[in-house]
Amino acid sequence: MNRGYLRPGNSSLRWTYRVKSDFISILKRMTSTSQPVEPSGPFVGVKVLDFCSFINGSYSAMLMGDMGAEVIKVEPLTGDLSRGWGPFLAGESRFFLGWNRNKRSIAIDISADEGRRIAHALVRQSDVVVENYRPGVTKRLGIDYASLNDINPRLVYCSSTAFGSKGPYVRRPAYDPVLQTMGGAAKLNTNFSGKVAICSVAVSDYQASMLALTGIITALYHRERTGEGQLIETSLLQGIMSAQAHYFCQALEIEEEGPTGIFPYRLFETKDDQIFVAAPTNKFWEILCDAIGARELALDPRYDANAKRVSHREELIEMLQPLFTGKTTAEWEELLVERGVPCAPVKSFHEFFLDPQVEAMEMNPVIDHSTIGPLRQVGVAINFDKTPGRIQRPAPTLGQHTIEILSDLGYDEDAISRLRLAGIISGCSAGE
Repeated sequence: MNRGYLRPGNSSLRWTYRVKSDFISILKRMTSTSQPVEPSGPFVGVKVLDFCSFINGSYSAMLMGDMGAEVIKVEPLTGDLSRGWGPFLAGESRFFLGWNRNKRSIAIDISADEGRRIAHALVRQSDVVVENYRPGVTKRLGIDYASLNDINPRLVYCSSTAFGSKGPYVRRPAYDPVLQTMGGAAKLNTNFSGKVAICSVAVSDYQASMLALTGIITALYHRERTGEGQLIETSLLQGIMSAQAHYFCQALEIEEEGPTGIFPYRLFETKDDQIFVAAPTNKFWEILCDAIGARELALDPRYDANAKRVSHREELIEMLQPLFTGKTTAEWEELLVERGVPCAPVKSFHEFFLDPQVEAMEMNPVIDHSTIGPLRQVGVAINFDKTPGRIQRPAPTLGQHTIEILSDLGYDEDAISRLRLAGIISGCSAGE
């Protein structure tokens, strides 16, 4: 299925990391123009205002855009702070590009009265507001829930903060690694690496964004039945805990029994690299032992249950590791996949981006960015049978649609010029 900006893959092409000039021309022929396409998806007609910086909340709004919503990103004159995070592509942050497609950008100073009036005018036309300011900041700016609810009682307002709106940490700043560190996730990595380590994936940010999206969808459903909007709150704290719900489960009157973990469920060194192997059940353990030529381990009563294998983890590693060094990673992958053992070679993001299964799932489309040109991005990650989503437009440059959005609100050229001269707005229309 071709979804707007999506371009059908060509399995005959063998992509390389060092793109040559002749290959650029091929990409351009495969890519649509930078003009937006018609929205598609279950959220067509829903209007969203995104007041967020960084991942938390911004990603929620992007996913709504993937599903057809009209999303306006309201940025300060200096822009979403993640625009300053490298690496950069033609001056645009790769990070920002990753969670801000399917949005138009307006750059305004909402701390000024006239800028606030513009924000309020947008609120009157909107269904959803998403923000991730620290508690208290939105009230100072005049975009808190109470203020906006007076303007639009049907508004669904989502606030996603670091620690929530109450408690001793309410004003404490944080990013994802703070929550990974204090929330147990970093320490949990000792199970794999033997030492405390922070996952490079922003776990709490993305999980909080999914919680926010779930709340927004649920609140919109409630509004369909009752006509009333409401305030939704979530946080990075709730994100990191809900993403590890099986660890945050503690008996208050009895002690835990048995060892913690799964074995084998780890990386093994191979002849040329590493491979991850998972045999969490007795069935997979028996298949694995057969595949690696260690049938006697499957028959050994000391290892016939996961709890026993975990208890004998170190001795099993000593027996298994030498076997894995006898073949290359590719050889082990072919053999284990054929036998039905869950496994995977270690790949980079770039390598996985070009995996044939990723292409088959349409998760690596090429889109066209107004300043970057051909840009490969993650595809639409939810498939709808009746109302498929699509990539409507790439992530905007700062204030790219300021004039366009103000014109939609009824501002004429003279009014827009005055706002620009007064330092209330910046940016231009998409056509400039």
